[in-house]
Amino acid sequence: MSKRKKLMKSLPRSKLPGAYTGVCSQQHVPSYKSHIDKFKAKGIDSVVCVSVNDPYAINGWAEKLGAKDAIEFYGDFDGKFHKSLGLDKDLSAALLGPRSERWSAYVEDGKVKAVNVEEAPSDFKVTGAEVILGQI
Repeated sequence: MSKRKKLMKSLPRSKLPGAYTGVCSQQHVPSYKSHIDKFKAKGIDSVVCVSVNDPYAINGWAEKLGAKDAIEFYGDFDGKFHKSLGLDKDLSAALLGPRSERWSAYVEDGKVKAVNVEEAPSDFKVTGAEVILGQI
């Protein structure tokens, strides 16, 4: 039986966190979409995006980015998933409410092998596809 590999990542947050925001839409998702063949070559079953958004917003965003065939998108509508991981972030001061950190993780057979968290919501230094590919 072969080991199942799954790459799990979240696309929160720039100054306007979540679906349709700048860093998420212009850098984060495109980095994974453009490297999908490299993930598959490493035996990754799926690349997953989880964002603190309702399922309708995340689905519409995935369609707009043309990424639904490459990436699985899930909405963490109330932020409980991110809170359970200690990756929640309160952006109420920016009128955005509860969100999450910008982070990525590599999970294999249910075990977290690597986690990367940006220092600031607008950063895109350690959570891109190139970084996680080097950790697999």
